[in-house]
Amino acid sequence: MKVVAHRGYSGRYPENTMLAFQKAVEAGCDEIELDVQLTKDDVVVVLHDERIDRTTDGAGYVRDYTYEELKQFNAAKCWDGRYDRMAIPTFEEYCIWVKDEPVTTNIEFKTSIYYYEGLEEKTIELLRKYHLEEKVMFSSFNHVSLLKAKELEPDIACGILVDDELGNAGYYCSQYGFECYHPNGAKLSGAVAESCARHGIKINAWTINDMALLERLGDLNCSGAITNYPGICLAAGNTEIGKITLHTGKAEISR
Repeated sequence: MKVVAHRGYSGRYPENTMLAFQKAVEAGCDEIELDVQLTKDDVVVVLHDERIDRTTDGAGYVRDYTYEELKQFNAAKCWDGRYDRMAIPTFEEYCIWVKDEPVTTNIEFKTSIYYYEGLEEKTIELLRKYHLEEKVMFSSFNHVSLLKAKELEPDIACGILVDDELGNAGYYCSQYGFECYHPNGAKLSGAVAESCARHGIKINAWTINDMALLERLGDLNCSGAITNYPGICLAAGNTEIGKITLHTGKAEISR
């Protein structure tokens, strides 16, 4: 399985920051997963929540700030001073950096709660500008957003994100031209994994912070594990899975 760094190396560094992305590459991850949204002035930024309250020292919705306003907030707030102040990165900043790195990128359109008109177009414009079309895939809980991306760039793979299991996942993805299925790994069943295999659909499961779950995904022939701890997952892949224990308590599963 490929190891996908969820919001970068988010288990050890502030999520969706350039530091988390750089550390994920240093750890040897195969792919970086990140989230994109639009500011008030239509700048594509990398941030998970629609509100900035949880991860920064600001408050309110991303869509209500210009980027000049948004970059004043500290994206490392959650770490209680462990890391220097960091700005929310723009997606263009990420593209400039990642174009020369040996990783692919899973770009999640954050359009399932608030639909950002033009997010798909602006994201793809940046990918074209930096010639990254062959190094990325798209994912979203809003499958209509993925259909829009397919209209714009048919050759970029798309993965549907789901929390509750989709029983006919393989058929569903194949009918709409989606190459991948991205389920909550804790809820993935053998029957759905078989459905995907039968229709040639790849499974990249989230958020895999438990070694027993990682081993189970291997048994189900999943293509990728999306994890907050890429370094540990990579180490597990090079040793006997089960001899490495992740001492973080119960992993928080969040979209």
